[in-house]
Amino acid sequence: MNLKEQTAAFLAEKRIAVVGVSRNSSTGTGNGILRALRDKGYEVFPVNPEATRLEGVACYPDVGSIPGGVGAVIIVTRPETAEAVMR
Repeated sequence: MNLKEQTAAFLAEKRIAVVGVSRNSSTGTGNGILRALRDKGYEVFPVNPEATRLEGVACYPDVGSIPGGVGAVIIVTRPETAEAVMR
């Protein structure tokens, strides 16, 4: 599968978690990604262990806590945090 096909497969998922959404919505890259996906009709789930609501929706402490699971995950964190998320 080439990159274009991989991207299409990823974007075909309708439930996407965004790990690393910030409590400060004006500066967070993850926040912008979350808003853009939501505006495109995706069901998005912010993940931040220090928040219960972000960008007007429920926030989860980890990907495994999202009811019903997700089809894709976008990780917007420091490398050492990203490694822990992938485990």
